[in-house]
Amino acid sequence: MRPGLRRVHAPVSGRVFVGGFSVQNSYTREVWHYVFDVADSARLDLKLRVLDETFQVWQVFSVNSDVMPRVITHAVVEGQLLICSPDFPTIFGIVGSSVRFASAVASADLTHTAIAVPRGICSRWCNRVVIADGRSVFPSDPVAATGGDVRTFVAENQNQRPGVVFGLHEGAGDALVAVTSDGTYALSADAAAVSIVGSNGTPWRLTSHTAASSYASSVGVRGRVYALTRDGYAMVDTETTEETRLAEPLMPRSAFARVSLADFRSARMYATDEGPIVCHDGMDAMHRSDVSSGIGSWWRSSYAATDFHVRGVLRTLDGTELLLCENGVFAADGDFDGEIALTSEVASVTGSLFAPLPYDPSENRMVRGVDVGAAVGGSGSTLAVSVRGSRKSASLDADGNGYTIGTVTTGRRLTTTPIGDARFQFGAAACERTADVSIEVEAAGCLNRIATSVNVEYAESRRNGPVKVA
Repeated sequence: MRPGLRRVHAPVSGRVFVGGFSVQNSYTREVWHYVFDVADSARLDLKLRVLDETFQVWQVFSVNSDVMPRVITHAVVEGQLLICSPDFPTIFGIVGSSVRFASAVASADLTHTAIAVPRGICSRWCNRVVIADGRSVFPSDPVAATGGDVRTFVAENQNQRPGVVFGLHEGAGDALVAVTSDGTYALSADAAAVSIVGSNGTPWRLTSHTAASSYASSVGVRGRVYALTRDGYAMVDTETTEETRLAEPLMPRSAFARVSLADFRSARMYATDEGPIVCHDGMDAMHRSDVSSGIGSWWRSSYAATDFHVRGVLRTLDGTELLLCENGVFAADGDFDGEIALTSEVASVTGSLFAPLPYDPSENRMVRGVDVGAAVGGSGSTLAVSVRGSRKSASLDADGNGYTIGTVTTGRRLTTTPIGDARFQFGAAACERTADVSIEVEAAGCLNRIATSVNVEYAESRRNGPVKVA
């Protein structure tokens, strides 16, 4: 179950956040936040605010652009920072100092002439920064402690891909991965070991036929690159048929409206340590995944529930992730959403239990009862089960040996919320005989745990037993 989403920083009055990221100074270990905002009415007036780790303003940089950026990317090499977007000129800065628009810097190789700093999307790649503008890919000159500048681009380094580049990432083995409208390509790190990237003939490899159609539609997580597909997202740095589907089951609902899109490629992706975040403004929800465990869930916010628009991920000094939304920066912590207590449902587990094949239409699928195991604690927390939209709720017993918040009792121990079980009775009045048995298990309150298996009791003509919620 998700924690609360507590707001730790709000935008300037009359403005909303549209993107941002955090960078750690590799020399001093300071953390700096770079957040972009626009006016919520009239002229957008895009601005970049450089904030320290306590969200105190260091610099306000006016981009002087009346545009909502489609994507904002960044790259850091040896403390030199480039901020790139196809919607405004490239910005340069030294981490921990002020920023300004990037201007060309002469190459250390006097046989090559530097060109203007491109605009587009960017990624760090080995000891270079790579910028993609349309089909063109521009690697910078190499940067080391002894010299070099991320603003040095020469014409000889330019490459083209068969399609428009919508995503650039540094993947496993330091490969440069370009997600394009004509498939996904990778360039080996060997190509970055020479002054001119194209001079050693190292070829691009087509790693996946999965194509992109918009910016912010791919991310790099733990060296692997994921991109949005029609039904969800897939790994694209290798050819595979595996895909994570994001639409929830088609079934009667009682807790939340079903999350589903005809095409998830209209959503946006952001990277976290656990896995990709997929969000869509029209749904006021985000899908968070843990790629190591294979678990994923849709998150909603009860604070400004119709204005839950994620715009990026920030990080604190210890690596804790913060969600950058239009209406503020939120920490996934505690039992509050924004500034209000969580008194309504914040999460649910849904699934449909289909008859095993071969299916016998004469079988009775009338649900008599559902047994659920969960750890749901606190006076404001409840557990509920719905069968085809018919909802039953209950409170679980508290731990008799543990402390209860707000009650002074001696001789008790500090204990975790115990896992208990509850039985929810149904019948013909609540759930008719049907072959489509859809079940929701939900909990109000934060950090509660729900078992992923339930026990369903059918009418006598149906065999009982544990059933996995799919």
